[in-house]
Amino acid sequence: RVIESLRSQGIAVLYVSHRMDELYRICDRVTVLRDGRHIHTGDLADLDRMRLVSMMLGRDLAEVRREGLTNFDTAGHDVARTPVLTATGLDRRHQLHGISIELYGGEVLGLGGLLGSGRSETAKALTGALPLDGGEITVDGKRIGRPTPAAAIRAGISMLPEDRKAEGIIPQLSVRENIVLAAMPRLSRAGIVSRDRQDRIVDIFMERLRIKASSPEQKVGELSGGNQQKVLLARWLCLEPKVLLLDEPTRGIDVGAKAEVQSLIDDLAREGLAVLLISSDIEELIEGADRIVVLRGGAVAGELAGDEVEESRLLEVLADHTPAAKPADHRHAAGQEDPR
Repeated sequence: RVIESLRSQGIAVLYVSHRMDELYRICDRVTVLRDGRHIHTGDLADLDRMRLVSMMLGRDLAEVRREGLTNFDTAGHDVARTPVLTATGLDRRHQLHGISIELYGGEVLGLGGLLGSGRSETAKALTGALPLDGGEITVDGKRIGRPTPAAAIRAGISMLPEDRKAEGIIPQLSVRENIVLAAMPRLSRAGIVSRDRQDRIVDIFMERLRIKASSPEQKVGELSGGNQQKVLLARWLCLEPKVLLLDEPTRGIDVGAKAEVQSLIDDLAREGLAVLLISSDIEELIEGADRIVVLRGGAVAGELAGDEVEESRLLEVLADHTPAAKPADHRHAAGQEDPR
């Protein structure tokens, strides 16, 4: 509303964003830049979303129409038949109210909801970063007695936080130091950390995640947002987790890096990792998740699986103010045998 008020006063506004909804709501014209080069300038009214995304990504329009607005491809996921992680009745006064979820290996489980719905709080509860008043968490059938970050890491749970600057990167440390930070106990013998083992891990993940830095010794605070996010992902992947919790993994990074992170999430699921994806981007949730658990007011409002994973159904659950019925078993929704 402030921007619209400024425009009505005759003030010119240059608005920079990766979010399609904002662009089409606020802007009259658009200029597309890619890799430092001018790609297109024109009226937004003459440009549909598919065409705009194809120019931003440098992908053919037919490819975008065929594969969608994101780089996800859930068709290749081979979901395990028994859950890796089970959370039952997670309670936290004024924040979480009896949340129960199951997460399977090879699956991307989307966690949807509006601001204040309890998405980040649920992820932090699973990692022990948010103390619980009640509930139980198991990994591979083994109960985490008293959930703490250390206990969660030992059990195989890793989390990429929503705010990478405040809760993730240490900007004055190097790329190498940020990557190996969580793996230090595994890389040390008798209190001595092997530099050779550090370097091997760093080289592997800088190549695999295509982290762009002048060298592993460059300060991570000097990198782009997308590369900082990849460094954080490398930090947790080098622990070989069983469960990876991703809280807004593509927020605040450029379109190219966003596509790379989305492709990486797909690859991790195909390798058998259980992934929890929290995103405010509806397109990212719909195209990236095998199932979606929707939260409202710190409680589970519904679950979408199979053909239900589509935008209109998600919006319907988000907008509904009635208590949600217990969701049907997602194995039946997907036409698979009930593993129980």
